[in-house]
Amino acid sequence: MTTSLWTDPVPMDQVRRILIIKPSSLGDVVNALPFLSSLRQRYPDRYIAWLVEEEAAELLLGHPLLDRVIVSGRRRWSREIRSPFRGSAALRELAALIAEIHQGRYDLVVDLQGLLKSALMVICAGAQFRVGLAGAREGSRRALTHVVPLPAGPLHAVDRYLEAAKCLGAEPLLKTFVFSSRPDDGARAEALLTEAGVGPNTLVIALNSQARWPTKLWGEEQFAQVGEVLARRHGAKIVVIGSSSDLPAARRLARRMNPAPFVAAGRTDLKVLIALMKRIDLLVTVDSGPMHLAAALGTPLIALFGPTDPRLIGPYGGDGVVLRVPLPCSPCSKRRCRIEIDRLCMHSISVEEVAEAASARLARGARDATGAITAMTQQTL
Repeated sequence: MTTSLWTDPVPMDQVRRILIIKPSSLGDVVNALPFLSSLRQRYPDRYIAWLVEEEAAELLLGHPLLDRVIVSGRRRWSREIRSPFRGSAALRELAALIAEIHQGRYDLVVDLQGLLKSALMVICAGAQFRVGLAGAREGSRRALTHVVPLPAGPLHAVDRYLEAAKCLGAEPLLKTFVFSSRPDDGARAEALLTEAGVGPNTLVIALNSQARWPTKLWGEEQFAQVGEVLARRHGAKIVVIGSSSDLPAARRLARRMNPAPFVAAGRTDLKVLIALMKRIDLLVTVDSGPMHLAAALGTPLIALFGPTDPRLIGPYGGDGVVLRVPLPCSPCSKRRCRIEIDRLCMHSISVEEVAEAASARLARGARDATGAITAMTQQTL
């Protein structure tokens, strides 16, 4: 295969069907939404599909800017394939996915993941034009026909993806996060808040203590202390959010707090979580998918960072305050901490610092305008 550093642009007049490959994670998919908006604005008549993994699929299903969402069960299949009972079914699902991608007859595939797993899907699509970003890893660049060059220096994920849009002739005037919604999402979110005892004038502060990487965690006790301080200081209702898998940790956190918070973890799907994010006054969170959702929606937030670099994947364009302690080993981008004191970068962030930052943000009042960043939800049935 011949790969060029964009010396020859993709002839978009020959492109009718486009496949975006950005399977995971939730935060990465959120950060790729402005790329989709830019592509759709520039090419309103093209067929655009998106390959995504089950974890983040709900964010895209019913999306008004997409013609098709292709859902991969890769994580689940990797577990089931070892099972004598589910292995053959997992292989059949994988074969069906490959067939669906190949039968899409795509002219252009854009790989925003840049890993071996996405490169394999690029090859399966069999498109004439295959575009990806410079810095792709695991040999995935070899599956491409065009590599998008990136500017020197730190560049946020949103802006990296938008470099691909520019190279496709779709440079955005506004960086827009578009989310799909259902008619009852807002009512379901309000029902949860009513159950929590939230009135029209009640200040609502959400806590998100969980992330996939152990090194990103701050600690349940620390979150509990911050929640108690903010509840007493501002008369706020504390709501603990998270997925179903986060529910045990959310319950442990709640048991540490007095007064007890409302545990919403496991009771919202992604679309209801988006509606809830639009209602809350502040989110205190570690680096995670909910952090990226809140940032894209313009929800005020306090984000705690340690092993990851907020210049690359911090809250983008929203009303976010990043707290981190500069250490020689941070950011390391490691899932496991190699030094003797585990997660020193996270444990060095004090409860007092977080509580003061949260109070300062609440004192500023209403959400800040996001300037050239816009977020919108469009209702689908």
